[in-house]
Amino acid sequence: MAEDKPTILIFSYGEVEDDFEELKEKANVYQASLLQRDAPSNLLANYPQAQAVWILAPSIVNPEFRGLSAQLVGYACNGGIVVLGGLFSLGVPASDFDKWMEEIWDLPWRYSQFKKKKTAIFGRHAEGPNAFWRNGLAAAYCHEGIFLENVEEIDSWYAISRRAVPKPRSRKPGKIKVLTSVAFTEVGEGWLGWTGDFHNRDETIAAVRAMMQLNKTPQEDHVPSAKLLRRLFEA
Repeated sequence: MAEDKPTILIFSYGEVEDDFEELKEKANVYQASLLQRDAPSNLLANYPQAQAVWILAPSIVNPEFRGLSAQLVGYACNGGIVVLGGLFSLGVPASDFDKWMEEIWDLPWRYSQFKKKKTAIFGRHAEGPNAFWRNGLAAAYCHEGIFLENVEEIDSWYAISRRAVPKPRSRKPGKIKVLTSVAFTEVGEGWLGWTGDFHNRDETIAAVRAMMQLNKTPQEDHVPSAKLLRRLFEA
């Protein structure tokens, strides 16, 4: 008998097709549009044991979806995985994202700024959801998109050089002053992930698969070398 595939839910504005065929090969994918207000909530209620929910629609942060947001927090706290990315990162205003992170997720993550073609490297001290989460992840990639600030080191999967970090907007004590392009943190018994890449490049999709625990491949070491770390991070 064929092995059962995990279930992945996608909340977007329309059908996600060509760019994510590999994801559909690894999982049973069901989609709901936020243009149909109750559709995402109903889909999540129908699949409460889904392995992950991928949110691509920025309007999830709007007040009319407050109930859905709370539903997603409950899903994550009970062991689910919520991933934010794609059009979400491009379309959500910084102030709305910051407020949503604080009020809904109780996290200090804040939008920092958009940057073009910055080299983001793998976080040497980052942690993931299982023993094989690093499999298939690049040591570094060229990121174009939004970066976060106030992400803890263990939650920062990719970040840019400290030399490129401007004066942060928020100056909260104890927060790390690097800019993060891929973040992943524990929420209760589950996880919340975020990617800032507008274009969903191969390296970003690989990170999303790792967040969703779909990257079960032979073990490889993708942690950057000390030489690469010195070259990219030291002032």
